[in-house]
Order: sequence, then structure tokens, then C-alpha cells
Amino acid sequence: MPEPRRKKFERGHANDPLQLTPRDISILRDVAEYRFLNSEQLLALHPGGERNLKQRLHLLYRHGHLDRPDVQKRALLASSHIVYALDRRGAEVLGKDAQEREGLFRRIRELEHTSPLIAHALMISQFRVCLTLALKSRPSVKLIRWTQGNDLKVLLRRRGENPSLVPDAFFILETSEFNYPCFLEADRGTMTQERYVNKLRMYWQYWREEGFSRSLGITHFRVLTITPNEKRAENLCLAAKEADARKQGSGMFLFMSETAYGTTRPDAIVQAAWKCPK
Repeated sequence: MPEPRRKKFERGHANDPLQLTPRDISILRDVAEYRFLNSEQLLALHPGGERNLKQRLHLLYRHGHLDRPDVQKRALLASSHIVYALDRRGAEVLGKDAQEREGLFRRIRELEHTSPLIAHALMISQFRVCLTLALKSRPSVKLIRWTQGNDLKVLLRRRGENPSLVPDAFFILETSEFNYPCFLEADRGTMTQERYVNKLRMYWQYWREEGFSRSLGITHFRVLTITPNEKRAENLCLAAKEADARKQGSGMFLFMSETAYGTTRPDAIVQAAWKCPK
């Protein structure tokens, strides 16, 4: 008898064996690395037939390798695509030992499974996916480092930095001549402009005092802020004129609406589409 049709978030019990393919394992690695990815983002990272990918995602979910976090139903996400996170069997496949497997599984379970945080994490994932896609056509530029969320907070604390300033993500773009360290701030419009400018002032002070030299090995950087819409990007960019010491606007701070890029048009991220208060 055919298996009864189940609801989107009803896993059921899988009796049939599942033979993992290299693509399956690559998908599990990406979900573990990004924390949360929806089906559209996964298709962009793993090109192929959409129907086939969704079938594999469904199987990985049914067999306990991937999870469909229930909290996404209450998070009012902009996209209708199903969001996936790593589940215990997926962690067992990827982890080298019991401690690493448990760490992979618990990192998301305990720290990021709430409605606001999953929406925030997906905003970061969307930026990173689009940056990865944009760099595929630019082999002279490489993304050589990415750290985000609690992993970044732990790193800063371990190296003696003040965790009161914890960027959403830190990454480095490398060319043959220079490295470009960047901090990413995913602004969902929940913070007042005054509070956000105060955060930018902290970045400015860190730059003047070389505050990230010990923890991250950098003395210069840019702060990229992504916003939910164009108006918010414009307002924050204008307010950011107050963030530097001379209140003239700094080229350190750049702003962009996430409506300007997407998985089908990722190139805007690496083009001159960023707003600057300078």
C-alpha cells in the first residue's frame, strides 16, 4: 500500500533504508555550516532538478538527518520555502567523535531555536548563500573565513575581547593583493536608529584602538549592514554619519537592503550597490 500523505511537519516513521549519496552528505554539511537553510537556498547551492532535491530533503527529514524546525511556523518568515536544520542522525554522519556530533546537534537546538532568531539566522544565510554564488564567477576573489553567532562570541571571549560587541558574522575576502575583513550586521528593523548608531560607534572605537587585532588578527575592517527594505537602509546610512569621531560619515560602514539581491540575482552583493554615509 502507498504511504499516506503526511503534513509538512509530520515526520512519521521511516522503515525503508536510506543510502546516503555524496550530494546528500554535501547538503548535510551545508546545513550544519549555515545553521538554517530553506529549500530555495539549498537548490541554489546544489543545482539540479527542483523536484529531485525536494524528494531527497523529504527523505533526509523522514530518516532524522534533517529537521524542519517547528518554530518556523510562528516566525512569520518572508519566504514560504521549508526551512531545514541539522538533526541528530545528520550530526552522527558528520561528526568525527561523540563530542563533535553532540556539539553539532546542540549548537542549534539550545541557542537558536526561537522565532526571532531563526528569522535572523535565515537573513544571514541568505547573504552568505548569495555571496558564495556571486564569487563563483569571480575566481580571483575567495571567501577564506566565516564565523557567526555563538561561535564568534565564544571566540572573542576566549581571546579576551569584550563580548558586549558581538557581530552577527565575520568573514574575510581574499584577493591576490589584499585581504578584506568584514563584519556583517543583519538588521531586522527591531532596533532604534539611536541604538544602532551606538553599536557603530563601538565598531569605530574598536578600529581606533585595534580592538580586534588579538582575537581576529585584523587591524582594519568594514561593517556591512543588511536591512529588510530600502527605506531602512537609507535611514541607517544617514544616521551613521554620527558614528565616526568627526561626524562626517565613514567609508567603514556600508548598507544594503536584502531586496537588492537574491539566489537568482546574487551579484549585487559584490557590485557598487552599497550605500555609504561618507
